[in-house]
Amino acid sequence: MDQVMKTLGALAALCFLATPAAAKVKKPITPPVDAQLQAPSIPFNPEEASRNIRARMSIVRACFERASRREPGIEGKLQLGFEIGAAGQVASTQVEVNGLRAPVDPSAANGLASCIRQQALSWKLASDDSAVGGHVSYVFVFEAAN
Repeated sequence: MDQVMKTLGALAALCFLATPAAAKVKKPITPPVDAQLQAPSIPFNPEEASRNIRARMSIVRACFERASRREPGIEGKLQLGFEIGAAGQVASTQVEVNGLRAPVDPSAANGLASCIRQQALSWKLASDDSAVGGHVSYVFVFEAAN
């Protein structure tokens, strides 16, 4: 790649020297494809993603209420990771830290995590494609009703 750039630079310099001062360049030299792919873009904004997750707390609450009917003592923290795909949609989720406790039925904790992860796949966390490949982690805290 460096050799190609040196050759292009030498040719451009040669063309420049051979062109009369009054001549106009009709077609600009386009940068190599690699340079075009590295064009600066708007960076991913994790705060926008967090706002969008908070806006969907009613969905998370519904998952928790369903798990609480099955296991009234379920509580703890759940940290999920969200990978952002095309158009700001959630492409995938993963459990990063599972601190959920369910004293009687431990499978209720897995059910709660699965419910939230499944729902999150339909969420849009960013406003455009600039977030593709972005990652955000979010901690959900659940407390058992007294």
